Amino acid sequence: MLWTLSLLVAFLPPGSQTSSNSEKTMTVVTKPTGSSVAVTCSIPQQSGYIHWYRFQEGKAPQRLLYYIVSSSSSIVDSGFDAWKYEASKSTQGSYNVFLRNLGRDDSGVYYCAVWTDRPAPSHFLFLTLR
Repeated sequence: MLWTLSLLVAFLPPGSQTSSNSEKTMTVVTKPTGSSVAVTCSIPQQSGYIHWYRFQEGKAPQRLLYYIVSSSSSIVDSGFDAWKYEASKSTQGSYNVFLRNLGRDDSGVYYCAVWTDRPAPSHFLFLTLR
């Protein structure tokens, strides 16, 4: 049986993490295990750090990595393989996170976040196994 990953990317417009603005974009991508995916996170205001988290059912949220804007460097948190996760700047205000060699244990909800004194967009990647 060929396992595939179903990716649902939901981009929520500016507002708090619980915002329910009507402008939403969703994209579904199906990939086989062992493949890779890149997801873009748009951050309209200046931020020093962009963080990516993973939420999995029955587990506490985990931060996977963060991107330091000033030095253009991606730091993978301990407990995660540096070769599997990477973040980089794409264009002004856009950042990519790359997930490589997708496997069954990668299913969950991926979340991009910045911490500022103003509301920022929330970006989700829903990754499930089929």
